[in-house]
Formats: sequence, structure tokens, C-alpha cells
Amino acid sequence: MERKVQHYTGEGKMARKIRSDITVGSLEKKLGVSPGTFRNKNGRDTRSDKKLGTLRKEAKKKSKQVIYIQEIKNHIEKEIRTIVENVQNLIDKYLINNCEDNESKVFYMRLKADHYRYLCEISKDKDLLEKAEKKYKEAYNKAMKDLPYINSERIGLCLNFALFNYEVKGDKKEGYRIAKNCFEESMKYLEELEKFKSKDALMLIQLLKENLIFWSSEMNEDEQN
Repeated sequence: MERKVQHYTGEGKMARKIRSDITVGSLEKKLGVSPGTFRNKNGRDTRSDKKLGTLRKEAKKKSKQVIYIQEIKNHIEKEIRTIVENVQNLIDKYLINNCEDNESKVFYMRLKADHYRYLCEISKDKDLLEKAEKKYKEAYNKAMKDLPYINSERIGLCLNFALFNYEVKGDKKEGYRIAKNCFEESMKYLEELEKFKSKDALMLIQLLKENLIFWSSEMNEDEQN
């Protein structure tokens, strides 16, 4: 019995010694890896887990923000649609049919087209795009027929129609063509405009010029790329 007790006692001591020897550091030595390998790995894993937890919280927070922003966007879009519809009804019912001159009629026709363009800028509805284009063409044809080259309403309409084609519809060549034709026509009467101090027309011509310079540069870059 005594021998057995001594035997088990000795095994217990050996087991305790082995357990005390197999620390993280000694295990690294026995496996021939650099000191701190396992401790560092656990530390990195812990930090990574914490980071992932933080990212998950941020993602949840951002997803709520995205939903909230989308709700605000939908609300604003709904308000704009209501305003545009009211403006269209007002023009059709009370204004355009009571115009006594072509300039006023072109003004209201352009205004209808402009408001459809505003909707196109916040919506991808193809029906709105077609309505805007139709209204712009009607106003443009009317202006080309009944208004003189130096009329500010004619120039303003050409500018807006060019912007619609270039920026909203994506037809850059057509937008550039409309703006270029109007600019060249207006420049023929520049002296007359300056003589009568037609500030509105002169300002619109300057805007046409600036857009043409920018668009020309942009289209050249597109071709090179």
C-alpha cells in the first residue's frame, strides 16, 4: 500500500510539474515559435472581435440613417410633385390662354417645361422626361417662329432647353447644338443689345458662352477617354 501511495504521490507531483511547466511561454519554446505568438494572436482576435462589434453597431446606425434620409427624400419629392401639378394647372387654367402676346405665351410654355425638368432631376420617371421634352419643343418652335433673335425670353428658353438636353436627358450633342446656334445668332446683334442696354439678354448670352466653353471641354475629355 505504501509503495502504491508513494507511486501515486510521485505521479501527482509529476503531473503538477508538467502542468506548471506547460505555460503559454514554455509551450511556445517547446513548439519553437517566437515568444508572444499565442498571446498576441489572442489579443488581435479580441481586438478584431471588438472592432467587428463596433462596425456592426455603426452599420445598424447607418442603416437607420439611410432609411430616415430616404423617408425625407420621398417626402420632399412628393411635395415637389404637388407644387409642379399646381403650377401646371394654374398656367393651363388661368394664364396661357389669356396671353395677348407671343412673348408671354412662350414664357408660360417654358415655365411648364421647366417644372417638368425639375421633377426629372429628382425622379427617373421616363414619362416625366417625355413630357418635359414635349413642352420644351413646343415652346422652342413657338419662340423660333414668333420672337426676334435678341428677345431675352427666346434666349432664356434656348438656354434652358439646352440644359435639359445636356444634363437631364443626357443628349450632350443636342444640348450643345441648341446653345451654340442661339449664341451665334445673338452675337450678330450684340451691338444692338449693348446700345439698348438689354441687360437680361446680355446676361443670358454670357451664360450660354460659359456653358459652351465648359461643355466643349467636357465632351473633348469624354472623347479622349
